[in-house]
Amino acid sequence: MIELKQLIRFPATFKEREKLVDQVKLTSIIPTKTDYGFEIKSQTNKYKQIMEIHDSKISVKSPVKVSCDCESFKYEFCNAIYKAGSLVNAFSFLRSIISRPKEKNQYNVISGCKHLIKMSREVLKIKV
Repeated sequence: MIELKQLIRFPATFKEREKLVDQVKLTSIIPTKTDYGFEIKSQTNKYKQIMEIHDSKISVKSPVKVSCDCESFKYEFCNAIYKAGSLVNAFSFLRSIISRPKEKNQYNVISGCKHLIKMSREVLKIKV
């Protein structure tokens, strides 16, 4: 499972996307306590994100599972996140899991879309 710190900023391969994160506006972010830790749901104007934090507290080292319903996540990052054991609702991403990205993330670099990067930064600010 990946750690939250892997989703706070883009890896060097995608560093040019960093400026796009500031354009993302989260319209809601809702944390819920669960048996395994926390489930956090957020939403931008168009897309929904889910993050499961498998830890008793939220920190950069917390193991996480994530998903976003944007096209970038589905076609670039979903496959790598799945292989790392960190995909929420894997069945709903079956097509993305089967077809590995051939161009934009051909080396399966673990990262999230700009929505998940923005969400991860906000999640670290949550006091529990």
